[in-house]
Amino acid sequence: MASYSFKGGIYLPNPYPVKDSEVRQVAPPKRVILPLKQRFEDEAQPYVKIGEKVLTGQIIAKTISKHSSYLHASISGVISAIKKYPIPHPSGIEVMCIVIDSDGKDEWIEIQRYNQDFQHYSPEKLIQRIREAGIVGMGGAGFPTHAKINNAQGAHTLIINATECEPGIMCDDALMQHYPREIIRGVEVLLHACGAKQAVIAIEDDKQEALHSLLMYNFNDHIDIVQIPTKYTSGAEKILIKTLFDIEISSGKFASDYGVLCQNVGTVKAIYDAIIDNKPLISRIVTITGSAVQEPRNYEARIGTSFASLVAKSYPNPAPHQIRIGGMMMGIDVANMHYAVYKTTNCMFVNNVVPTPAVQSCIRCGQCNQVCPINLLPQQLFWYAKSKNTNRALDYNLGDCIECRCCDVVCPSHIPLTQYFSFAKALHRKRTIEQQKIDTARERFEFKEFRVKRNKKERAEMMARKKAQLKQEMAQDASKKTKIAQAIARVKNKRDSKDENGV
Repeated sequence: MASYSFKGGIYLPNPYPVKDSEVRQVAPPKRVILPLKQRFEDEAQPYVKIGEKVLTGQIIAKTISKHSSYLHASISGVISAIKKYPIPHPSGIEVMCIVIDSDGKDEWIEIQRYNQDFQHYSPEKLIQRIREAGIVGMGGAGFPTHAKINNAQGAHTLIINATECEPGIMCDDALMQHYPREIIRGVEVLLHACGAKQAVIAIEDDKQEALHSLLMYNFNDHIDIVQIPTKYTSGAEKILIKTLFDIEISSGKFASDYGVLCQNVGTVKAIYDAIIDNKPLISRIVTITGSAVQEPRNYEARIGTSFASLVAKSYPNPAPHQIRIGGMMMGIDVANMHYAVYKTTNCMFVNNVVPTPAVQSCIRCGQCNQVCPINLLPQQLFWYAKSKNTNRALDYNLGDCIECRCCDVVCPSHIPLTQYFSFAKALHRKRTIEQQKIDTARERFEFKEFRVKRNKKERAEMMARKKAQLKQEMAQDASKKTKIAQAIARVKNKRDSKDENGV
């Protein structure tokens, strides 16, 4: 293995630590809002109708797409609406959601326990059950887990990402402290499902309690638990692989291309629930923290629970707040708390409003280049992004930027570099789509012109053939008429000859 370090990155203290590792269970809410589309998935189709009664754990949406997972009722009650609601996104985008009003009973569907050990099932069967349980990447990416395992079939190494490198987020830390047995068992399930021979659980060295909990339950020689330095962004997939095995994932390539499968530790716990306990993904642990709450805590809440109800349990102050969903670094700012917990929601920051530092001119100090964990040149990328020269930015590997914001933190001029990079990526995508439309329109026009010319040529050739055929027929008709006239003349001559001879 490698030396467990990587170039770049920054050391960030946790400004609002959760002092109590307890995971507080939140009672099922009176209403849940469940989106039919996760971050990377195709939109699932409702499997229920308005007014229909559903039970906890019941499938309420499914799809035939291989890149989508199922959706389950997180409470029992009645389907009250199927319509669009906003999801946590800077643009305020809306997606179709299913709304369930609770009946206050939290009645579960009948859970069928499997008598056989999971090793008696084929990998295909396990992957199908993972899909049916609605499991996606719980670290925030949201990529459907079954699709990721399918893409990594035959992998030689399984990496469990337990780093939780972003400061402030502590849901995975609490998960490992309270569910170590389930996590180790979930890793064993994954080993069997993807065919890997070894697994490495990577955990930062500031999580000693979680480390000891996992070590206490790990009796599998194929599973190693490795500590790595507490350094942001150690949890990024390519960086983690480089840190553990000194494997460099080339630009445009994926971990599966190198025989490696990475999964978040929260996803592993969800896989245990699905395969061992046959329970779908209907809840998750969420960290509520920030400068505006009195008690930063971890809560296990049902999917679809409102943010506001969770935040209220941590006693926020009455002042105006800045709300950030996800990590302190890679999360997104939203206007309010009128959203719901989704499968990818790991943290919510409720901060006091602070003034934003004034942006100044770049002084070319080069600090952004030094901290970039991907070894990019943010200074160069900034100039090209600012001038909207996306082609040159791509020449400098803009597409490899993971938008970790390390460069933003160290910039003495307070330039929001990552915003420029994100803008440049979006602009490139827009231009690419527009160019594709232009190319398609041009191809259609050119084909139309070709078709018109072809049709004109074919018509001319057809008319020429018909004209030639007509001339030939006319010539044949003339020949026939001549022969007929000659025949008639012969008959007439013969008759006249007989008359002359008195026959």
